[in-house]
Amino acid sequence: MLTIYEAVLCFFIYAILGWCVEVIYATVNSGKFVNRGFLNGPYCPIYGFGVLIVVICLTPVSGRLLPLFLGSVGLTTALELVTGFLLEKIFHAHWWDYSEEPFQLGGYICAKFSLLWGIACVLVIRVVHPVVMGLVHWLPRWLGLTLVAVFSVAFAADLAITVAGILHIRSNLRLMNRIAKELHNLSDAVGENLSDGVMDAMERTEKSKQELALRRELTGVELDELKAKAAQLSERYRTIMEERTFWTRRMRRAFPQLGEQLRERMKERLRRDR
Repeated sequence: MLTIYEAVLCFFIYAILGWCVEVIYATVNSGKFVNRGFLNGPYCPIYGFGVLIVVICLTPVSGRLLPLFLGSVGLTTALELVTGFLLEKIFHAHWWDYSEEPFQLGGYICAKFSLLWGIACVLVIRVVHPVVMGLVHWLPRWLGLTLVAVFSVAFAADLAITVAGILHIRSNLRLMNRIAKELHNLSDAVGENLSDGVMDAMERTEKSKQELALRRELTGVELDELKAKAAQLSERYRTIMEERTFWTRRMRRAFPQLGEQLRERMKERLRRDR
């Protein structure tokens, strides 16, 4: 059983190794370096948590291949499903999407990657983890504790910055929703004014043309005000949609499909509310 010290140190080691795997995979696919991962630093927490869960739960069956493999598939698939679902609820977009893979569920998980994670975890438990534990035990205690403290502070600061970025995006999305509702209300108001003008024109007689002209003049002024306000709201909507911050730029580079989904969602709202 891992001690707290060993567990925390292993978490950071596997988070860093996972980040390296993601960077290599992205480089092979895109031909350039991409800082993959949810956070800004060189670590992917999902790998750290994933390996720790597998190590803690499956070490008792590490000597039996089939239970180890099936347990790894089940645990990593559950972790990927829960993580993907929660991230979508936060960002309203998929961070990864297996929708085009066979035997997938909601785009969060698929049979192909579940099997790959199972194979990878078997290799980790039987080959990598003994080496990692040897490194942990080889490090002087004071050095290990120093590394844990440094990584923990950096991780906490990185997490705080990322959460602030998430809250900023969520705030912008809520603001965009409010603007969209205002645009919809303005659209209704303009339509009602036009409808009233048409009905008046149909109902008025020749004797009240002067009164009708005055009514139309007032309606025109009102419509101009409504259109001006609608133009201001639309411009504000576009400004928010096109906003570029360090955090949003990095997320779009690390997860291109996430940025594309957010852009398409915003553009669709803008088209719908014109």
